[in-house]
Amino acid sequence: MLKEGDKVMVAHRRLFPGDVAHYFIGRVDAYDCGLIKVTGHSYIRDLVTGRMIEKMEPRTKILSLTSGTLLVYQLPESTILEKVTFNWEEGRLVVSDGAEFTMNLGEFTHRGHV
Repeated sequence: MLKEGDKVMVAHRRLFPGDVAHYFIGRVDAYDCGLIKVTGHSYIRDLVTGRMIEKMEPRTKILSLTSGTLLVYQLPESTILEKVTFNWEEGRLVVSDGAEFTMNLGEFTHRGHV
């Protein structure tokens, strides 16, 4: 399934009202039986400004893909992880590396829902 060197984005499911968006973007160090070891950066939504804030120091996490609380996206090989940014475009959160990779993270499919 996943292999060493793959690039991933992990979205933590919001389980309760008021939970803030929390993402992790990094590179797979190892994968085995539903467990993934990844090294990268955490991003969390600032409640005051609404902007995504990157935690500057890299982290290594071991995550269970079977927990039901994570959504894991395999990113294209061409994604430049060091250039990934989160921006608001037309009321939707978008993650991009400024080159080829862009993903709409909006939770609503209709315009007008923000």
